[in-house]
Amino acid sequence: MTLYIVLGKLTDIAIAKMKEAKKRDDTAQQIIQSAGGNLISLYYTLGRYDFVAIVELPSPEALANVIINISQWGTLSTESMTAILPEQMYKMAQ
Repeated sequence: MTLYIVLGKLTDIAIAKMKEAKKRDDTAQQIIQSAGGNLISLYYTLGRYDFVAIVELPSPEALANVIINISQWGTLSTESMTAILPEQMYKMAQ
């Protein structure tokens, strides 16, 4: 499994419907699980991004599937990156 960091910005639609945030988050978690992954953590943030999610998924294709499915709601835009644990980086550096 690969770790990914997903940085997200909420759209005006999502902000106007913040009372539905828990329902959206629960549905997103189900979509991640159906793609064979896990939502490790989710944080709402103040600043350039509105949220940061750390997810574990089996492949880049699974990540793309999750992002496409969730983005269809029209409530967010995202940037994602692969996360490498320090131990993995140490091995790669040898």
